[in-house]
Amino acid sequence: MIAGTGIDIVNIKRIKKSVSKYGEKFIQKVLSDKEIEEMPKVKKEEFIAGRFAAKEALVKACGIFLNFNAVTILNDSNGKPSVVKIPVEIKNKKIHLSISHDSDYAAAFVIIEK
Repeated sequence: MIAGTGIDIVNIKRIKKSVSKYGEKFIQKVLSDKEIEEMPKVKKEEFIAGRFAAKEALVKACGIFLNFNAVTILNDSNGKPSVVKIPVEIKNKKIHLSISHDSDYAAAFVIIEK
């Protein structure tokens, strides 16, 4: 049974501006420590934008406020993203996640299943 859905799209240029303006402070607000470790050196703003969109979509799907850096999204060995660390409020639910990038945008879709 579907408990919630969420979708979000982020302009990567907006993320680049925020990283330029606020630097590590912005990155630490959006990404968990593990995500920061996994962040690629090349196209890092694209990575951050994808995670930002995914976490916004997750907030929309679950209907509660989440601190972005309390959520960890990692890719498996095939590149599939999944939520591996979440706050207690949504821990007992299955989360389906897809993240996509295309030139100037990153988008994410979340389905929460009971």
